[in-house]
Amino acid sequence: MAHVPHPSMILVRIVLLFVVVRWVLSITLVAAPPTGVGPFLAENCKQCHNATDMAGGLDIDALDWAIESQENRQRWVRIHDRVVRGEMPPESALKDTELGPIAETLKNSLHAEISERQDRDGRTSFRRLNRREFENSLHDLLGIDTPLQHLLPEDGRASGYDTVSEGLRISGLQLEKYLEVIEIALDDCVRLTDAPEVFQKRLRYHDEKGVRENLDKAEGVVDPVSGERHRQLFRQTEDAIVFISHGYSPDDLRQFSPPANGLYRIRASAYAVDSRQETVALKVYSSDWKTSRMLRYFELREGVPRIVEFTTRLTPKDHLRFAGYGIGIDAQGKSVWNVETVKDWKVPGMALEWVEIEGPLIETWPPESVSRVFGDSSVSKLKQRGRWTQNGHIAYELKPEDPKTESQDALHRFAQRAFRRPIQDGEADRFIALAHSELDSGRTYEQAMRVALRSILISPKFLMLDETPGKLDDYALASRLSYCFWSSPPDEELLDLAKSGKLSEADVLRAQVDRLLDSPRSQEFVVSFAGQWLDLFQIDATTPDAKLYPEYDDLLRDSMVAETQSFLRELLQKNLPIGAIIDSDFVMIDRRLADHYGLLDEFHHSDSNLYGEEIRRVQLPQGSPRGGIMTHASVLKVTANGTVTSPVLRGAWILRRLIGRPPSPPPPVNSIEPDTRGATTIREQLSKHRDSETCNSCHREIDPPGFALESFDVIGGFRERYRSVGEGTPPTSKLHGRDIWEYKLGKPVDSTGQTSDGIAFSNIDTYRNILLRDQAQISRSLVEQFATYATGAAISFADRAQVDRIVADVQASGGGGRTLVHRVVASKLFTHK
Repeated sequence: MAHVPHPSMILVRIVLLFVVVRWVLSITLVAAPPTGVGPFLAENCKQCHNATDMAGGLDIDALDWAIESQENRQRWVRIHDRVVRGEMPPESALKDTELGPIAETLKNSLHAEISERQDRDGRTSFRRLNRREFENSLHDLLGIDTPLQHLLPEDGRASGYDTVSEGLRISGLQLEKYLEVIEIALDDCVRLTDAPEVFQKRLRYHDEKGVRENLDKAEGVVDPVSGERHRQLFRQTEDAIVFISHGYSPDDLRQFSPPANGLYRIRASAYAVDSRQETVALKVYSSDWKTSRMLRYFELREGVPRIVEFTTRLTPKDHLRFAGYGIGIDAQGKSVWNVETVKDWKVPGMALEWVEIEGPLIETWPPESVSRVFGDSSVSKLKQRGRWTQNGHIAYELKPEDPKTESQDALHRFAQRAFRRPIQDGEADRFIALAHSELDSGRTYEQAMRVALRSILISPKFLMLDETPGKLDDYALASRLSYCFWSSPPDEELLDLAKSGKLSEADVLRAQVDRLLDSPRSQEFVVSFAGQWLDLFQIDATTPDAKLYPEYDDLLRDSMVAETQSFLRELLQKNLPIGAIIDSDFVMIDRRLADHYGLLDEFHHSDSNLYGEEIRRVQLPQGSPRGGIMTHASVLKVTANGTVTSPVLRGAWILRRLIGRPPSPPPPVNSIEPDTRGATTIREQLSKHRDSETCNSCHREIDPPGFALESFDVIGGFRERYRSVGEGTPPTSKLHGRDIWEYKLGKPVDSTGQTSDGIAFSNIDTYRNILLRDQAQISRSLVEQFATYATGAAISFADRAQVDRIVADVQASGGGGRTLVHRVVASKLFTHK
């Protein structure tokens, strides 16, 4: 038998492999300074771009000519682009005949150097699976659903995405964490205990201890310690407990504790009471006593019980909470805490009749994951239960009649699935030898298999995407497709097409893109791409000031994200014009967001058969400021700091994410402190900031889109006046039926401005019209964003010609979102490394 290296030595070799690969990939030719460029910059640009002024963060004397550095490449590309667009030198008296040769020299030098590197090595570097893809791959291979990615170090986001190879480093810590997570995944796969106890009961809040104590104690009784009068936070009817407290109430469901990890089915029956046409809803939370997350939200109708049902994954650490929304505030703005008695009190409430819970939901036991990995004939039931584990007594064992033959077959199948392609003759031998060696040493079949499985799952052939320079073979193409749209390994259909050699055929490739996008699994793409392209993953990076924005809550937060995700899906499913990103005549909203946007009438006319929590397409009325991604509440929130808006933050975001012309890095200057007292506006503060020519050179590009969006506040609400905790007048609107006392209305908002080329706009509508004059640039920006995410490499200078062809083709075909995806996938950007 061949010598089998110790597993620790295998890890050392893997680490060394990565070091060598990274070193090889880093070797590039140093480009000579482009002829004539240096003197041109010194004569025309140095007066602004020097060590003292640093306009745009650039010092000509400190420029490094070595183009092999990504940072230097980006600098030179930016210089080229600004010269070509006539932005550099600013207000130049130079003629096109003088600028043209310099731009051409830069173009040829950059293109030659970068093309040579890409022809030799490919656009995409050797890249590993990110932690989302790693988790999904383990789920597919092992037949489990255990959350795993949070146990791994966060991935980098080079060029804005966690799919780009430069941000996906490998380290000793990374490998160590991989092994820890693999062990947890295998534990969940190999479930050989007794089947877990299944909880299946109908529960009523009538029987909850906290509810009973609150109701059984007479209203108005004074607590001898606190001196507080007892308040009844519920009402009891024959069929329901009615929640009437706006705020704290004992709403934990303590009658239920999940007996085991797994999927649970939850059903409940509830209805609204005295709702006064206000929105009343049931919210269901899961909490581990440290953190709480809202699982679902269901709108209710007056007096008509609604039976709701959903499934969710729970652990024994979790407990459930059922709470009301839109309740506990009467027509006079009073709550349970400032009324004399709740008897006969007319106030919106949520009546909860019952809750049914079933789970964990189990189809077979031991779970299908065991036979999937270890083989059908390997599982047998013990005559007598074995040792106790935290999940119960061992009741089954893995003991095939011929362990070596069974392990050979099982590992061969597993390695082929793990490597996402047929394995070559002898390729699985070292894993099989590892298992056989363990068996020979007296280890059990399970122990021997786990050693071999760990080796497969820590192998570069599993962790890394197998791509070689040039055109991708059909198996590599299958992986690129599936990880792009599903963030998981290719399914049987993709692998069968790859085996037949047909996947790369144009018609087949197009049909597979449609199939992947039409599958519910493409929600992985929608969530991940929108989360990174539009920064939706940063939705919780700031918390809106509770005094300035008291209406912000978890429902609004979830609705914000759902709108933008649904908008992207609509763009793809309906093949809508790319221009809809900038301006659309519809929004994708639920009732909570319709209320926030002032669109309740339009919402109610859209589809009366749907409940209010369901996202639907709503046509915008004439004159609405909404339309397009820029005015989504999610975007407006992630581009603000939680207290005040900043035209600089928003403007830079629009340039980078939607227009595709990122601003230059800022020079070291003092930041602007927000004024929440209402004495000055952000525009007034910025006007002083822009007096410096160093600042103004960039701010004339950055500020206009930000100014156009000043009519939208920190949480995406439309405004005509700023909110203030100091100066101003009280608002006349209501919040949950009560007067608003937290803030005042301060100075008026000014959303006028002019673009860097002198075109004036009066508000977001006129600014959008200006952007739509160059729809090709909006398409180009989206092509670059999607191609970067899908291929794992940022768009290089040498890729621009391909991008131009894709944009022209998309525009000629009507400019649809799905058309754009098809054109990118059919291009060399996607089909080649």
